[in-house]
Amino acid sequence: MKIQCWNVRGLNSPLKQHEVVSLMKKNKLDVFGLVETKLTTSAVSFMHKLRLKNWNFLSNVATANTARILVFWNPSTVKVELIDFTAQGLHVTISSLVNQCVFLATFVYGYNTVIARRALWEDLQKWSSKSPWIILGDFNSILSQDDKHNGEPVSSYEISDFRTCCSVLGLSDLNYTGCQFTWTNGKIWSKIDRVLVNPYWSGLQRSAQVHFHNPGAFSDHSPISVCIGPLYQRRRASFKFFNMWAEHQDFKHILSEQWHVAVYGSPMYVLCRRLKLLKAPLKQLNKLHFAHISERVRRAEDDLEQHQSLLHNDKDNEHLLAWDKKLRLDLVNLKSAEKMFYSQKLKCNFFKDCDRGTSFFHALMNHRHKKNFIPAICRTNGSLTTSMTEVGDTFVCFYQQLLGTSRATLPLDESVVFSGPRLDATLQASLLAAVTNDDIKRALFSIGDDKSPGPDGYSSLFFKKSWDVVGQDLCAAVRDFF
Repeated sequence: MKIQCWNVRGLNSPLKQHEVVSLMKKNKLDVFGLVETKLTTSAVSFMHKLRLKNWNFLSNVATANTARILVFWNPSTVKVELIDFTAQGLHVTISSLVNQCVFLATFVYGYNTVIARRALWEDLQKWSSKSPWIILGDFNSILSQDDKHNGEPVSSYEISDFRTCCSVLGLSDLNYTGCQFTWTNGKIWSKIDRVLVNPYWSGLQRSAQVHFHNPGAFSDHSPISVCIGPLYQRRRASFKFFNMWAEHQDFKHILSEQWHVAVYGSPMYVLCRRLKLLKAPLKQLNKLHFAHISERVRRAEDDLEQHQSLLHNDKDNEHLLAWDKKLRLDLVNLKSAEKMFYSQKLKCNFFKDCDRGTSFFHALMNHRHKKNFIPAICRTNGSLTTSMTEVGDTFVCFYQQLLGTSRATLPLDESVVFSGPRLDATLQASLLAAVTNDDIKRALFSIGDDKSPGPDGYSSLFFKKSWDVVGQDLCAAVRDFF
């Protein structure tokens, strides 16, 4: 499915109308949103009858003298149903007749002043939904100083309303290629056209790629193209150590049992090999005790609720009292593990404390994963590719050229080195001193527990919790490296 949105800066010119229709046919669009059309009701009907009679359309012309937002769609490929509209937004449901996906879409054309745009932010919050939702168009507002080049500095007053709205609704930009700044007057450049999605967009189970084209000759705004296709098959996820595993009563036993397997080689090889052998038992531990952690918490809560109802009717039953203590402890441990899990998965204090385990939280995590995924990239010749093989090859080629080249360098000028400040003998000796086990331990324990793991997938907490078992091998490997 292909959706496009463009601020055309008026559509009364026959030449511009011809350009728009040619663009729709050339790109084989399914839905085309046009903003700032300046067309009257009769002009919209005339254009539809003359140039796009096989297309259906909606507009918000009823809110003003002219249509600020006009949406055309191809009824043979998509179905569009109006939900609501205001002077600054047109809110619809889009259903693909090809791949059967359904989502909400809002086409936006914001007013030019901060105060007038506040109605738009209120409308978006009114239309907020727990279904996949895409919002695109000309917001006439930026989100940060990075969205503007030249001109007066951006004040917090200008962007605070937009930022608050995005924060409340959980909106974020879809991955995009093409122009970074979508509007210019020849001197000032800014990103006021954008494509936002809510956290539930990942539930659509479709890939989406946005491209901002060059403005061309008829407008000073970049046309926005959104291509929605089948979901890319994700590769098998790499191993990642979750800190909740270290709190389980079997963790130490599994660690001791697996770590003392005989491995021969250099200290670094021994450490890496033992870490690799430990992954399978830890995955099994997760499968048995932590898989679907939020569902386990819900079941434990239900079990405790039912048991305490029985206990209330039989208050002196020793067996029920003992079982109540066990269920309470199990639930506390599971809730603690759930908190640690989501703290690692999404490092955001508000969500960690308020929304872990909810469908919104899961949707937010999935959206973050998709946002980190790169479905398209520009080749060295400037063309765009969506092939996963070519995307990977382009990255490899870039870093090969960046890191694989060599060039002649000037020899070190010792006179320059010795003319600057130098360390005294005591500091020199400390820098040249041998690395001790205490130095390694102190450096490792200074790292935060939630810090992202290294290439092996193990977090710093793993080494802290298992220091008495793995510490010696780790220190030997580090000293061997230096």
